[in-house]
Amino acid sequence: MIYSVMVIKINFNFGKRKIQKVGYSFLVPIPVYWIKNFNIGQGDSLKIEMLNDHSLRITSVLQARQDSEGTEGATPTN
Repeated sequence: MIYSVMVIKINFNFGKRKIQKVGYSFLVPIPVYWIKNFNIGQGDSLKIEMLNDHSLRITSVLQARQDSEGTEGATPTN
């Protein structure tokens, strides 16, 4: 049997974001659409990775666990 898998990659451009300095940290505002789409909010954790091309990949912890473990119904860990 031969199976075919189709991967669709969608990119969204959320425009430029200004870096904000708060105390000893730097913050980058995340678009509300992205936050609502992943059903996350204040206090939830995000995974931030720097890729080989020096770009940043930001994923919700739930999505990051699904990618690394291949689990479907995983619950986020804070």
